[in-house]
Amino acid sequence: MIPLRIPKWVLSILEIPRDFDKLSEEFLTSLKNDLSKFTTKEPSVSIVMPVYNEEENLVQTLYSLSKLNLNHSAELIVINNNSTDRTQEILDRLGVTSYFQKKQGISYTRQLGLEMAKGKYHLCVDGDSIYHPDWLNDYIKYLEDKSISVVYGPYSFIPIHGLSHRKYFAIYEVITTYYFRFRRRNKEFLNVLGFNFGFRTEDGKKVGGFNTTRPRWSDGWMAMTLQELGKIKFVKTEGTRVWTTSRRINADGSLIRAFVKRVKKEAPTLSEKKVNLKLVNK
Repeated sequence: MIPLRIPKWVLSILEIPRDFDKLSEEFLTSLKNDLSKFTTKEPSVSIVMPVYNEEENLVQTLYSLSKLNLNHSAELIVINNNSTDRTQEILDRLGVTSYFQKKQGISYTRQLGLEMAKGKYHLCVDGDSIYHPDWLNDYIKYLEDKSISVVYGPYSFIPIHGLSHRKYFAIYEVITTYYFRFRRRNKEFLNVLGFNFGFRTEDGKKVGGFNTTRPRWSDGWMAMTLQELGKIKFVKTEGTRVWTTSRRINADGSLIRAFVKRVKKEAPTLSEKKVNLKLVNK
């Protein structure tokens, strides 16, 4: 069921000021303390976040991750991809483990995160999204099934121009849901998005990591190659639904344009017959 309204738990996080200077020392100290649970030396799960100029969104995302219920030890790794704003300052202030990727591009950033990850399981997040407290646990219980190689879940948009616009994005999500169902028949990997999916770290490395030759489709490519090792599982729970900003859609000018652009972008991939097995077995 597509939510027409933003749930209260998300609204409470959205109340956190996006201006870093407006955050109190008491709040920052408390958040740093909560995030310290991700500094374990022997994590079972690696949560990896690529960032580029996420100064306005980063604290809300980190706050949501700090509230994760952890049935498994976890580390949080942030890969800074040449941010020019205060992103790194925020990470340092909150004691978050971070690395710098000089090569520009999301695929390079995700690949470095995979190389740095110590956990058995690898979960991907973005710096402009909000995660439910049960997000990690809901995914790991499926990744413990060795017949499943990829997990991913639903998402909803947070309107950047006013929460009253949420109903329009809900309509867009209903339409795209039918499109996603169509793709699940034989091209389910196209439904996998980088801010809300996971896999076993060893499997990710086994198939060659994130494809840096396809910088704008690293998440779908990873899912496509991983399906040679197991099933792709769509995990539809309240916990796996991620709330992400609508800035990508707004950049396209309108919801209709965003949908048409997505279809045109994916048309060549929909016509591909199958994965090049040489990439999987190298």
